[in-house]
Amino acid sequence: MSQNLLFTVLACSCIACSALGDLQECEAPQEAQRVSYKAPVLLTMSQRLLRKSAALLNSPEDDITKNLADSLSWSWLNFTAMGVGDVLYEEPGKVMGVALNGPDDVRSLKSALSIGVGVTIVLVLAFCIQRKLSPAVYVKQSCLEWEEESHNTPEQSSGSFPDQHFTLIDWFRKVWRTTPDDELARGGLDGWAFLEFRRLNFYIFRIVAPALCAVLLPLHYLANKGSDLGALSYFDIGSDPLPTWILWIHACMVWFVIVVSAWLISEAQVHFTERRHQWLKEIPYPRATTVLVKNIPHMFRTDSALRGYFVNLFSEEDIDRAYIVRRTGHLPGQVAALRQARQEAADAKARWEAASSPDDELRAELKSCEARIESLTQEVAQAQARIQEAVQRGDPLVCSASGFVTFTSEVSRRLASREQYTRDVTEFKMTIPPDPSDVIWQNLAEDQINQVTWNWLGVVAMIGVFVFWVPLVVVISSWTTFGTLQEMLPQLKEFVSQHPWVDQLLSGVFATIVLKAFLAFLPSTMHCIIWTFMSVRSYSGVQMQMQQWYGGFLIVFVLLVTALGRGLTLTLVIVAQEPGRIFSLLAHYLPTASHFYFDYIILGWTIPCFELVRTANFWKYQFFRRIYGATEKEAKERAEPEDQACYGLGARMASTTLLSAITFVFCSCSPLILLFSFVSFSLGQLAYTYLVVFAESKKSDTGGLLWISGINNLFMVLTVYVLLMTGVLHMLSPDRDWFGPPVAVLA
Repeated sequence: MSQNLLFTVLACSCIACSALGDLQECEAPQEAQRVSYKAPVLLTMSQRLLRKSAALLNSPEDDITKNLADSLSWSWLNFTAMGVGDVLYEEPGKVMGVALNGPDDVRSLKSALSIGVGVTIVLVLAFCIQRKLSPAVYVKQSCLEWEEESHNTPEQSSGSFPDQHFTLIDWFRKVWRTTPDDELARGGLDGWAFLEFRRLNFYIFRIVAPALCAVLLPLHYLANKGSDLGALSYFDIGSDPLPTWILWIHACMVWFVIVVSAWLISEAQVHFTERRHQWLKEIPYPRATTVLVKNIPHMFRTDSALRGYFVNLFSEEDIDRAYIVRRTGHLPGQVAALRQARQEAADAKARWEAASSPDDELRAELKSCEARIESLTQEVAQAQARIQEAVQRGDPLVCSASGFVTFTSEVSRRLASREQYTRDVTEFKMTIPPDPSDVIWQNLAEDQINQVTWNWLGVVAMIGVFVFWVPLVVVISSWTTFGTLQEMLPQLKEFVSQHPWVDQLLSGVFATIVLKAFLAFLPSTMHCIIWTFMSVRSYSGVQMQMQQWYGGFLIVFVLLVTALGRGLTLTLVIVAQEPGRIFSLLAHYLPTASHFYFDYIILGWTIPCFELVRTANFWKYQFFRRIYGATEKEAKERAEPEDQACYGLGARMASTTLLSAITFVFCSCSPLILLFSFVSFSLGQLAYTYLVVFAESKKSDTGGLLWISGINNLFMVLTVYVLLMTGVLHMLSPDRDWFGPPVAVLA
């Protein structure tokens, strides 16, 4: 216990030292003069905390809590007295480029609309043209194979695709006629859940938007007409105290949003439950009668021993087979090399048959490929034999603690999955197995201790991303303003001086564009951390982790960044010391940046349209088809799938949650955001429905776990909305009284 408390004190000391370093980095003379007197206080705080931490180790357990509380209270008094909180939350736009509301917001909105609408139109036209020219890129592989078998004629070579039925806009008609059953059949349960999650948010905002705009916009206009923050601020809730009757109307509108959201979420959950029951019934054999067994004791880590254990518990007729997951060493690499050698041999044979007079070089290449295939085949067979022999011996270097047991009936499988087999509840833990094509066998073969260790390393790496993201953005944002970029590039400055419209177009939204571009690299970083460190047993499990971590990051560092000020850690310390400050943090800073999120959502219109173009898949297909000389079917296979880090269902669910969170949080403070979100959800529904149902390959399902996580995140977003409006109504009440509208909202 004392070591944990010591760690807490040391962490507080590090916070003080970090704050001291931040104050020392002030470059402006007036800023340095203003905060120079605070540096000795911070240094004294750091030294006192370190002395306290040393004393704690020699103190009785009863005195530890008192000493720690005294140390933390003294430190917090110093933080408050020196005004660190004011410095901490000063000019949050410097951190993530989030600009506060101002007189130039109308110009920024016009620029965002020009760029968003223009780029969206260009991307949709590019999609229509590319789909007409290369239809195989925009059709599922299963549909392509079906049409090859159904329409193959002597005039069509193997792998051709008949494209005469493709027109420029027929995709819109297909999307319009798509039913939920089509989404479930072609996109799987998770694909349908993703589209249904977007529809759920669309339906909520479709109902609440007319009421909020009709009621709140006139009230805001009457209360804020003549504001010096520009015309857009006329329709915001503002920062001046409002009459009590207006606050009660806001409280009623909050209740209206919550009731409508809860009602539609419950209805959607009923539909999801029905779909999941149907999905469970349609799980194919043998997966439907198989369980994944984890933490198998050492004595049962062979195929025969594991099967014999369950035969003794049930009967010979109930158990079909058992399989221990193997640690295969270099065998996967050898199998991949054999597959590559066979592909190279097929390509060489195709060139041989295409050549009118094959030369000696082609003949030698073909013989070399055949010899390599024969050698690799022997190596793979020998490796498989060695592994099988080691399994029969129960070699602990080969036999893992995980395995599969297949029963002869679903009833037996369900009975087996409900039992506790030993006194140790961690042994023989059973779950529904993932799809065989979805399993990451290397991770499944890891021992429990290794899995826990790697998972903790992954969590630490993710926390590092959260902690060091703001300093990294501060460094990058120092040269990503449009004015700074002109100073760095004299040619750009000269071009802008000759064309002033460029400055008018980009100066207001350049920070938003840079933020979106920088965030585009984040999914790949998180995907790499999850794949490298976290012991995830399936590819669909990777998407679940992406949804949780990436979604949380977007909420914290895109939506709540204005309330974080200059650091996540210091903000958490402040809220831990004074939990009630969460209302004031949200109320003081979030509504003042609502116009930035107008631009953010408008520029986000381009994202689903960009995914619709499938740029990477299109150019990979063209490379293999035109340059590499592959058939259309082979080029299609090599061009799939899309990047699962950025375009997987986990990342898409996280982005949808962010869009929903932005809309919910600002729907009462700035109801105009509902109009822009309505367009965003409409474009996204069109684009993603076509991609999931008609273009992208069907992925393995999690069984609806992405939906459950998405609904939980949606309830958290509604909680943030309630906390924000509680703080706003308290801040705008004439007497700063908690009783009345604030309490009504919080209830």
